[in-house]
Amino acid sequence: MNAVELEIQPRETKKRNRAKALRAAGRVPGVVYGAGDNQLVEVDNKAFEHVMQSASSDTVLLDLKLGKNKRLALVQEVQHHPVSRKALHIDFREVKPEQNVIVNLPTVPVGEPVGVKTGGGTLEHVLRYIKVKGTPVALPEAIEVGVADLDIGQVLHVGDVQVPEGVELLANSSNPVISISKPRVADIEEESAADDETSDEAASGDGETAEGSGEAASE
Repeated sequence: MNAVELEIQPRETKKRNRAKALRAAGRVPGVVYGAGDNQLVEVDNKAFEHVMQSASSDTVLLDLKLGKNKRLALVQEVQHHPVSRKALHIDFREVKPEQNVIVNLPTVPVGEPVGVKTGGGTLEHVLRYIKVKGTPVALPEAIEVGVADLDIGQVLHVGDVQVPEGVELLANSSNPVISISKPRVADIEEESAADDETSDEAASGDGETAEGSGEAASE
């Protein structure tokens, strides 16, 4: 996973009014923790939003630049305003390059399933995020899932997913990730056929009842 550089500045106070003033000036208060003492910081809101919007998921590795120093960190949590959705506070978790971390990464289907290409089936993306463990250097931006060989009715499970060396999947191996369902038209045809059989059986039963009634009347 490639680290994105983001410039931060030290923040000197925890006062509520100071945080409001920062936000009014287009900056977001935050904290860096995970390697000793917590450090209060602030970051430009537009720069932070640009980083997050450019990322493939909420798991973003950053090179936090504070003067001449840099600190490797993950975006651990972002508090948003309930209405405007603007960032109110950011938690950065400092990590070491050789340190294992646990994150959720998006799963990305690669290829066109044969069941979709030739059978008209539908790809069902069941598990869109998967929990993994690895070092920041080993972790990919996303977990690519090869689906080209999947036919209608087949399911690709977590245990079938291939990951880069140094990355471990933490989800249950039996959990489905991708499935290929049959075409909706086929479902409709099956339902129609079933309805026709039911109608035929009902009609046959009515005929037998009517015949039986006629015989009873004759007696």
